[in-house]
Amino acid sequence: MDIEPTPCRCLLCQPAIADEAQWDLRDREIARNVREYGWHTMGVTGYDTPDWAYSIGMWHTHGGYDICITGLPVENAMALVSKIAQQVLEGRALGAEKRRLDVIDGYEVATRPVHPSWYPAMFGAGLDFFQTPPWPMLQAVWPDREGRFPWEEGADPEKRDQQPFLWVARNEHPASMWVSSSLSL
Repeated sequence: MDIEPTPCRCLLCQPAIADEAQWDLRDREIARNVREYGWHTMGVTGYDTPDWAYSIGMWHTHGGYDICITGLPVENAMALVSKIAQQVLEGRALGAEKRRLDVIDGYEVATRPVHPSWYPAMFGAGLDFFQTPPWPMLQAVWPDREGRFPWEEGADPEKRDQQPFLWVARNEHPASMWVSSSLSL
């Protein structure tokens, strides 16, 4: 693991918030899934952006990164997040600036650390659960059909626009639907 160990401050680790009956339904469901599976997968349907999904609870359960993926239909994004989380559960730790096979058939995905400026717009349920921004999160970036990642020369521009560069601060991000959409703060 290549992150500094930091104590988890999630709802499950906060003794002052122990009465789960007082939590909202979403937080109770997240807590149940984190206890039962080690993570919860949150899917978000974009309105003026593509969909995305992310895990909540990997930091609590494994002391490591949670994972997000953008630009795919929410069901597909959730399935890929769950697949990566299952790989972590089986001992394949996540790391920043790495490539990983066995997520999308025939392609690698690359992982990049998410800049804290994206958390309020994209990871609200996780912020509520973890009670602190940011917790360690990586973006799993998928390539175009030719295997080129969005930052690589010759990458399909349509596929490039489907995935924000979450490792870049929002106020420094190139113009795109991700910074001009309803996600804007």
